Amino acid sequence: MDISLPAGHRRWLADVRRDLATLAPAPTIAAIEHLSGRLAEQALLLDAPRSKHFPAGEPEHYRRHLIAGGSEQPYSALLIAWPAGHRTPIHDHAGLWGIELVLDGALEVEEFAIGGELEQPQLTAQRTLMLGTGDAAVFTGRRYAHRCRNLSPTRPALSLHVYGGVLDRYHAFQTDARGEYSASAHRASIDATLMV
Repeated sequence: MDISLPAGHRRWLADVRRDLATLAPAPTIAAIEHLSGRLAEQALLLDAPRSKHFPAGEPEHYRRHLIAGGSEQPYSALLIAWPAGHRTPIHDHAGLWGIELVLDGALEVEEFAIGGELEQPQLTAQRTLMLGTGDAAVFTGRRYAHRCRNLSPTRPALSLHVYGGVLDRYHAFQTDARGEYSASAHRASIDATLMV
């Protein structure tokens, strides 16, 4: 499915795509953090998209809208529409670096370090971030995982996600009755492509 942004948001999208096009194929941590800062400034502009423009879907499923990048690019960018109260499982990002920036609403991000092998992973809690509009979580490590939650029980949220490649697969982590983790492989899908 393809969707279109309202005319007022097209300049914002063009600016985001322009900033992404400046990325080197293997950016440094400093370059990723610099990009995060530029995108955060754009999140506060009046023409940045808000959650009311992107239906969030069913409570158990957020919606992923591809806005830039793909298999020919060294990055991909998505808008994710979060239903009220939605929470992801703990998951990795297939070793990709990433920026997850709130455009509207508030998200909680619980970060973990992955130890051991995927057959018997050991997850260690690192920190919990509370992100409001213009706030971002940046990650660059291959052994990084997190769990995200829309903090509002009544309002949807919207976030911009930039990854160092196409995030089409990931591992989700669950705990058993003994508190030990197991990993399961998943495919990530795109719900819509944003056209201008």
